Amino acid sequence: MESLVACRFAAGPRRMAMRRLGPPWTCRAQVGADRAVRRLSFWLMGLALILALAQPTPALADADRFEVSLIARTLGYRDMREPTSFTPSAAFVPQQGGWVRNWTEQRGYVEAVYRLLDTSHVVLALGGQVGASVGRFEAKNVGQGVYEAWETRPAFLWGPCARLILRRQPGEGVFARFDYAFFSAAAPEAREEGASRSGGGTPPSARDAFFSWTSHEATARLGYDFGPVEAAAGASLVAFRLDKRLTHHADATGASGNALAAILALNALPSRYGYEPRLPVVPFLSLAVRPVAGLTLEGSIRPADQPDVALRLAVSF
Repeated sequence: MESLVACRFAAGPRRMAMRRLGPPWTCRAQVGADRAVRRLSFWLMGLALILALAQPTPALADADRFEVSLIARTLGYRDMREPTSFTPSAAFVPQQGGWVRNWTEQRGYVEAVYRLLDTSHVVLALGGQVGASVGRFEAKNVGQGVYEAWETRPAFLWGPCARLILRRQPGEGVFARFDYAFFSAAAPEAREEGASRSGGGTPPSARDAFFSWTSHEATARLGYDFGPVEAAAGASLVAFRLDKRLTHHADATGASGNALAAILALNALPSRYGYEPRLPVVPFLSLAVRPVAGLTLEGSIRPADQPDVALRLAVSF
């Protein structure tokens, strides 16, 4: 009976106390990717300042300095790593492996940038984005026959961005473009669902989840501007991090022994988990159309197990 109670209220697939998953070189590779993204962002910011100071300011007089974009984007990551995991019940109940974790997200936001530099060969812009994001986290264990999922409430999404374009000439020819963007959001759960082959597991009413996520995204692309149409291809380095916090308020009535100790531990302290994608570098493709001057329609995709697709409507003025 104790094992059944523990399974229902305390045994959790992801409640592993401060463990590292995967070989150590995988973790070191992820840390290296995170550092590379941050270094690239600092490099872009520094280069932006240097180029802005080095160029004469009259070059801005005849240029459209502002660009405002409306962006709709859907993205996700499959079979995410769990490099960090802590649960206060780990000392009282056995922990199980074999979990697959997926994250999907829909973003809708406004991006505004200001061109610090706009010459015949160099365009440099800094800005930021604000909007909303909704995420869905899923975890399943085929061996145990368990499935759990959470949907978040709409979260406030924000972050800075930078852009550097090196081109042969405006509106025509080969160009290279470098983009950096940082996104941050956090929200509690809106809904939890689950299923278990044994009928056990922690009921949704006995716990609450809170999610927070950040994403450093650096993209380099090489393309050709045909005038009304622009096509490019490259790669994106994405350092995404999802954190989940679970707070429990389970009923300990009828529990004893390890089951009671596990329930009391879960109710006393929150469980914390961290998730990251396994592949930080993905291809990038984009196609832009300019039907009229000052208006751009662009579609982009990062092909992966869960494609990252974005549509952008931009107005320059």
